[in-house]
Amino acid sequence: AKSYERGWTLGNLTRRMLTTLLRRRGRVLALVAVLIIALGVASVLAFSGSADVTVYNGRSHYGDAKAFTAFEKQQGLEVELRGGTAPELYERLRSEGGDTPADLLVTTDLANLWRAEEAGLLEAVTTPKLQAQVPENLRDAQGSWWGLSLRVRTPVRSTERVDEDAVTSYEDLGDEQFRGKLCLRTSNNEYNQSLVADRIAKHGEADTEKLLRRWMDNDPQILGSDVDVLDAIKSGRCDVGLANSYYLARELADEPRFPVAPAWPDQDGAGAHANLSGVGLVKASERRKDAVALMEYLTSPAAQREIVGNGEFAANPDVPPAKHIADWADVKLDPIDVEQAGKRLPDAVALMQKVGWR
Repeated sequence: AKSYERGWTLGNLTRRMLTTLLRRRGRVLALVAVLIIALGVASVLAFSGSADVTVYNGRSHYGDAKAFTAFEKQQGLEVELRGGTAPELYERLRSEGGDTPADLLVTTDLANLWRAEEAGLLEAVTTPKLQAQVPENLRDAQGSWWGLSLRVRTPVRSTERVDEDAVTSYEDLGDEQFRGKLCLRTSNNEYNQSLVADRIAKHGEADTEKLLRRWMDNDPQILGSDVDVLDAIKSGRCDVGLANSYYLARELADEPRFPVAPAWPDQDGAGAHANLSGVGLVKASERRKDAVALMEYLTSPAAQREIVGNGEFAANPDVPPAKHIADWADVKLDPIDVEQAGKRLPDAVALMQKVGWR
């Protein structure tokens, strides 16, 4: 699968070349140049359109290339991957509209798929394979998006300084014993925003504000990434924090004795909040059949095993977690309510600012 981080506009280059030629050589030479450039454009367009499926891939940094390569070999098709963050790809797709080259949109946070759906950029699709491979609670009711993996946003604790039963809920991060010893990622992080939006949707704004104020009362250290949170706990600067479980899974793969463990919350209740990575068919796609075939493959056991190799949970229930975190298989999860949480994202951002979460 070919990967591109940024595209370029052939029309802009063509106009610049013509302007220069007109200034230097006059009209006759420019007309000749037009013919030459037209032939070049045709050649470039033929080449650039050679891919059978173009994917706007928000998972470009998650090591999924093997899954796309395997699909190419199996189907005899060429896949082009264009990477970027989920918000970047949504904005690119929205600005391109019907002229987009994209056939599929893959994101790491379903809030972005929800935005694409709300903007009318995705086409609903349902097939027997997709239905068999993705449970109902991990897909859109109309088929506008389908889950690829779950990423659990869970409290984490030091195994050296915090007892196993000291944190059993999100509320426990606000316990006084962790004052000055709580680490959180910045409030502008999409995973934190989705967590708060989902809690507002499920528990109400008043209850969610109470939770966040308990966290802020503990004077948390605000760090730039989940990796920073884990490193701070390891080094002793913090005792507890909040992180996506796959970041910890990666650390444990490299260092099995890494002194941080997940404190799976609400296992006697709703379960741990799980966001979704997902895929949707772009409405403007001109390669619908091949694009849907790729969607079916990405949710199949073969591809799902590649996708969860980085520590995520598979959307396909037949695929267990990676071997080094096999004991995470029975964790009770509470998947994000994408539609309701998506609507509450502005409220989540406003509430986080209100309580002083930087």
